[in-house]
Order: sequence, then C-alpha cells, then structure tokens
Amino acid sequence: MFANASRISVVSQMTLMSNRRLSLVCNQSIEKFNGILEEYRASHYSQELPRRFRKDIVKAASQSSEPSSGLVSAEGIECILRNIGAGDQMSRSEIESMLREVNNDTSGDAQNRCAISADQLLNLIATKSV
Repeated sequence: MFANASRISVVSQMTLMSNRRLSLVCNQSIEKFNGILEEYRASHYSQELPRRFRKDIVKAASQSSEPSSGLVSAEGIECILRNIGAGDQMSRSEIESMLREVNNDTSGDAQNRCAISADQLLNLIATKSV
C-alpha cells in the first residue's frame, strides 16, 4: 500500500512546472524539501496558515539570494535550511539539481546561476503529496 501511495505522489509532482515531467530524482528532492519545511512549519508555525508560511519562506529565500535579481538561488535555499536547523538534511547537489530541473528559463541566465523565480519556488513548496 505504501509503495502505491508513493507512486501516486511522484506522478502528481511530475507535472509540477508547466506540465513538464520531472525526473524521479528531482521529485524525491522536492518531496524531501517539502517534508523538511512541513516539519518545521508544524513545530514553529502551527498557528499560521500554511500559505503564509510558504510566502515567508519564499521571501526569506529571495532575500538570502541576490535580492535585486528576483531569483531564488541554491545559496538562498541553503540559508533557509540552515536557519531552521535543517542545513544537514539536504545536500547542495540535491538543491542545485532540483533548481536546474525545475527552472524553465530558456535564456540560460537563471540556469547558469542555478536559480528559479520566487513564483516557481512558491509553486514548488505548494506541491502536496497525494
């Protein structure tokens, strides 16, 4: 039963960004990232709406990146994870791999900096496992 639920979760996340299919590795990283954030939210933001928490995370990650760029970088996400005490739960390579795959900017600029837009991050952490 658990394996079947896991497959459903992965399939639902595969259409996360612009109906593009994401790799299994990327889906696992997204699920891991969301699990880390949800655990923190349940412990520290239990009185807040999940949507407000997600917006706070995106704002903090944006500010920890290059604020003038409007992008959220791997450094911004690493900073958030360190600040919530989860810096050792996700590797830099997992974060970079996830950002590169989720990024759909074909200009190459964001791709080279391994970054996504704040809206993309909000969509990424709003993804629920089924």
